Amino acid sequence: MRTLLALVLVGCAHAAPVPPSTTTQTEITLAETAEKARQHEVARAHYEAAIASAKDPASIAYARRAFAETLMSWGEYPAATLQLEGVVAVKPAAAGSWHDLGMLYHHAGNDAKAIAALETARSLLPADPRPRVALAALRWKRHDFAGAKAEYEALRALALPERLRVKVEWAIQELAKAAPTPVD
Repeated sequence: MRTLLALVLVGCAHAAPVPPSTTTQTEITLAETAEKARQHEVARAHYEAAIASAKDPASIAYARRAFAETLMSWGEYPAATLQLEGVVAVKPAAAGSWHDLGMLYHHAGNDAKAIAALETARSLLPADPRPRVALAALRWKRHDFAGAKAEYEALRALALPERLRVKVEWAIQELAKAAPTPVD
């Protein structure tokens, strides 16, 4: 019986995630240290070296994600977008990168791509409220009141902090006022 249980447990276990290469991790650490010292060009050189050294998907995703976060903090949104697109190309299940891509696409004025990226993030992490909140706000802004309301209503089913729950209920009430009334 123990042997059978052990075989079942081993068969159900997921492979441990592959960590980024040591070289890539070292370059990112050096980049972050330089960034903290406000040595932006030194940091950029180390981020670029990390990306150049990355040969496997885990290292590529790690290096590009780290650089994208820094590029966003520098206000270099198109470059950050390119880095995040590189992340999701090698790691399609990177929900956080899809979410951030959605935000960057919206910032660039490409709402169709923003919605697609945020929907991907939502499907990858259905219990995470962040993609739904972003989708609801974007849909509301685009006057897609039904789509916004659907996102907010789906948020009701999630475990939310009370402060967010109050905002979700407020949004649903406001959207009920904004929705066009059917004409007979």
